[in-house]
Amino acid sequence: MNTVFLVSFFFLAFFNVAAVPVRAGQDEDETEKKARQVVQAAIEAMGGEAYLKVRNSASAGRYFGFRKGRKSFARYRDWTVYDPVKSRTEFGKGGNRFVQIYNLELKRGWTIEGEDFVEEIKPEQVEEFYNRTVRRDMDYIFKKRLDEEGMSLFYYGPNEVSGTGEFEAVELLDAGNYSIVVFFDVDNHLPGKVESYVANKMGVRQKSERELANWHMIQGINVPMRSDYYLDGELTAQYFIEEIQFNQSIPEEYFLEPVVEKE
Repeated sequence: MNTVFLVSFFFLAFFNVAAVPVRAGQDEDETEKKARQVVQAAIEAMGGEAYLKVRNSASAGRYFGFRKGRKSFARYRDWTVYDPVKSRTEFGKGGNRFVQIYNLELKRGWTIEGEDFVEEIKPEQVEEFYNRTVRRDMDYIFKKRLDEEGMSLFYYGPNEVSGTGEFEAVELLDAGNYSIVVFFDVDNHLPGKVESYVANKMGVRQKSERELANWHMIQGINVPMRSDYYLDGELTAQYFIEEIQFNQSIPEEYFLEPVVEKE
């Protein structure tokens, strides 16, 4: 899914939800009401109906990866369809090309390396993509899942969020016990960070963070042009969007099994 973030010590030091006692009875109703008001204000800040009516996006930009002391750089292109979810991301080109495709309508996925090596993604990895990425994607939740049965929202005010009082937070918890916490600027209502916990291959729970910055209005939609990703506090990737378009005609074959022409 297309995304964008901001790196700074401020986010690492101050974007945390303080321990808050569980509310009960009427307080639960009030905190959910306030949480939904905050989310609605963010949706309006991101474009309102124009934002909610986004069917797909096509973007391009720069990617930086950070892993075990190594840095990598590539140009990327991304195509995302929201309903049903389909995703295609391409890094590099020619012999250095790497493509990742997920089609949740078919419950299948593929990777392409170089010019002609195609490999199908295992079904369990497709399921992991849904649970780890789609199910926790802020835009997907805001557009498609806010009113689904079992979705609960919890509000944390500026006094309950560590820092200078410039941010408030909402936790969104679904019936499957998957959750994200979104931090919002109290002045402009835009999301500044999305936080969740995911399990690695060893089953160890890790803190995943996405920070958003450099917002620009494009086709009536407010877009964060920079995204930074952290895992357990360590920077793992940065995406810088250089161009993006919404509700374009995307060829269906972009999300189907790749066909490699044999010489």
